Amino acid sequence: MASKCPNCGRVLKWYNVKAECPDCGISIPNFNWEARLEEDNRKAEEKFGKFYRTLNMLKYSVAGTKLRIVRIILSFLPAIGFILPWASLSSSKDTLNLDLLGLFTDGTSTIDFFGILFKNIGDIISTMSGEGFGGPVTYFMAGLLMMLLGIVTIVIAFFLIFIKFRKPKTNAIWITDALSIAMTFVAALLFTVCTKNAAGTFSIGTLTFENAQAGILWGIFVYVALLAVALIGNILVSKADVTSEDDLEAARLERVRLKEEKAEAERIRKEAERAEAKKRAEAEEAEKIRKAKEALESKKNK
Repeated sequence: MASKCPNCGRVLKWYNVKAECPDCGISIPNFNWEARLEEDNRKAEEKFGKFYRTLNMLKYSVAGTKLRIVRIILSFLPAIGFILPWASLSSSKDTLNLDLLGLFTDGTSTIDFFGILFKNIGDIISTMSGEGFGGPVTYFMAGLLMMLLGIVTIVIAFFLIFIKFRKPKTNAIWITDALSIAMTFVAALLFTVCTKNAAGTFSIGTLTFENAQAGILWGIFVYVALLAVALIGNILVSKADVTSEDDLEAARLERVRLKEEKAEAERIRKEAERAEAKKRAEAEEAEKIRKAKEALESKKNK
């Protein structure tokens, strides 16, 4: 029950449970229902308008032009670099290759090493502390960390295409690409420095390395090249002209109008076909009746 009558303004008590006002007798739930219905329709149209504008901008920002479609493909390509061999740490005993699935190299793969890392993280940290955080284990683990951060960063860059769709000229995406490239270069530098400190024998978890050699592999160059291509694509998109929300909505409304016109034309055509078919059926029926009458008259005349 309303706190006040919308017609006379009487303050209603908790015990006024009837739908009618005790003073003026107006039906409170049905009072001015036409105006309230129009207001509800107006609010619904505003909400749908905002929804369509948001959807228009999402479609446009992600794949609204040929350049943006190409950008999506280029931004996905660095995922190929995830499975390529980035770096290696080899010795006469064990070999560790940062090759995600072990498809391109022999020895312990990245996936296998993650299992070793999680089970022996305490021992690995102790080893790094024992070498004063300046030995081969420290450099190799730091390179691995920077590599993983670079991968996470490029994944974030890909999803920023969808997250920042309201700002189709944003620089955040290509800046994230650039950060990923910088992290990859740092990782490569750390893997290279690791070689200079890999003399002697040391362990990483359950892996033992004696007179090890460390360094980067060809996969890291492919990955950087793919990152650079994605970076260029995002820079070009950020510099390209952008269609406004009003123009996108006008284009959508025009498509809706054309679709409705086409549907109406199709309806009219089908109605005309039905009318023509009915007319032919009536003509055929009339012809059958005429022939039947003629046949009957012919029999009578005989």
